[in-house]
Amino acid sequence: MGVWGAGREGAAALRALARHAPGSTALVATSDPAPADAAPLPGDPGGRTVPWLSGAEGLDALAACDVVIRSPGVPVRGPEADRVRADGAVLTTGTALWLAERSGSETVIGITGTKGKSTTSSLLHHLLGKAGISSRLMGNIGAPLLDALSPADPPEAWVLELSSYQLSDLPRAPTVSVVLNLLRDHLPWHGDEATYHADKLRILTAGDGPRLAVLSHADPLLRAAAEELRSPVLWVDEPHGLHVAGGRVLDGPHDLCGVDELPVRGVIGARNACAALECVRALGHEIPDLAGALRDFATLPHRQQVLARRGGRTWVDDSISTTPEAAMAAIAAFAPGPVVLVAGGLDRRQEYGALVTALATGAVPTGAIGEPPAHVAVAGLVALPGTGPALAAALRDATAGRPDAPAIEEVPMGAPDEVASAAAAAADRIAPTNATVVLSPAAPSHNVFRDFEDRGDRFAAAVAALPEG
Repeated sequence: MGVWGAGREGAAALRALARHAPGSTALVATSDPAPADAAPLPGDPGGRTVPWLSGAEGLDALAACDVVIRSPGVPVRGPEADRVRADGAVLTTGTALWLAERSGSETVIGITGTKGKSTTSSLLHHLLGKAGISSRLMGNIGAPLLDALSPADPPEAWVLELSSYQLSDLPRAPTVSVVLNLLRDHLPWHGDEATYHADKLRILTAGDGPRLAVLSHADPLLRAAAEELRSPVLWVDEPHGLHVAGGRVLDGPHDLCGVDELPVRGVIGARNACAALECVRALGHEIPDLAGALRDFATLPHRQQVLARRGGRTWVDDSISTTPEAAMAAIAAFAPGPVVLVAGGLDRRQEYGALVTALATGAVPTGAIGEPPAHVAVAGLVALPGTGPALAAALRDATAGRPDAPAIEEVPMGAPDEVASAAAAAADRIAPTNATVVLSPAAPSHNVFRDFEDRGDRFAAAVAALPEG
């Protein structure tokens, strides 16, 4: 048995093999050698130390295996995957193995979308609890699926956040499949936008499809996809069902609550709550008081998380933002401003034209398809290494000659703490005293930081270290 990847999913695969395949032997392969400070891997099914191979040697070892369990970030296409499959090795995932073990009586709700899947999954898990339904939050958020391959006490419902990496070769759809939106993301991994969308939509098309789909009617790509589905569809974001309009959450003509009564910010957050509530209803339950049920909902770290209010400024960590659309949604959530954006990171072939226009004009898309833009006073941009300098140059060009042009500062490449500290200091210099400073990078973190959590944590520490005043 080969395990391709040594992160949390790879470790979960080794634990699952030890429990459920005691007669097998295992190895781990990664692109790069094991780091000196790598955490020890679980033992193989016989309790022995698992060989950890890398590079060409690792690929050859995987190709000689009967079955290879790939971690989600490992590409399912391309020369490396072809090499592993060349001699007949079966390439699978923890998600596929877990779904294969589910009985027809178990309820599995899978949630995906370019934006909002973590928040919607967490909202659904919370609302199911309020409805008296036991659930477990798994997948891309929560525990790895293979750690719950054969639970002694399964919940009444499984809630899975599923990324495109997990869906790209999905053999079987969940019981209920939820798709929030289809935007542009992860192009180097998928190859192009059409393939990315097709991989996302496997949550609707894999195997016999889901028993039920919950889709956003606001997204024209999802309306088109629904025409090909055999499964019945429950629509949200349309006037006859759960939707958001005029700052209110509505169920057809019935007013449920104000958007500002919810713990998740803005129209996009309220739409996520609508999708979660529709899933609760699909299971035959109701939440009479949506705002009340969510009053004790804990918002997720690094997702429009308010870090501090100091010196008249509000500091926000939205480090989860890896796309321009996510950054614009974060800016819009803090309308009317003023807002200083901290942005930039690893170049992933994103299109930044709309973000530049939003920063230059203050007409900022909310992230909710079909909604009018929010009007935000954009006070400045702090450009992080990577995509930041090009973003700064484009904004300078777009606002040249304007006396009210946003202030711009660029942070040079450096060690992670140096970059975070320089970014916080630059924002502190250019932000008006009543501004909201939003770290919403619109790009991945790996050119400087370990991951988005590391980026957000270091920025939070840098903000806390700023001098008072």
